[in-house]
Amino acid sequence: MAREYIFDDKRSLWHTFLGFISAFTLAYSIVILLLFTLYQVREREKPTSTLGDVVEFVIGYVYGLAVLVWLKIKGVV
Repeated sequence: MAREYIFDDKRSLWHTFLGFISAFTLAYSIVILLLFTLYQVREREKPTSTLGDVVEFVIGYVYGLAVLVWLKIKGVV
């Protein structure tokens, strides 16, 4: 069932990319997540589609944090 609402359109990649990029703005990432969630709620989609979009954002955010930790371990950041 979740497969129908996660990565269901072309904009899903943008949601994931935005989450990935926002992980690099650690201090403001919560604000970005709240703004993204408010935008999705106002978009007037089905609630399951909105939840899927937020999950896509969080998936990108987790991958971004993983890359950030990896860069920190390597001493790049």
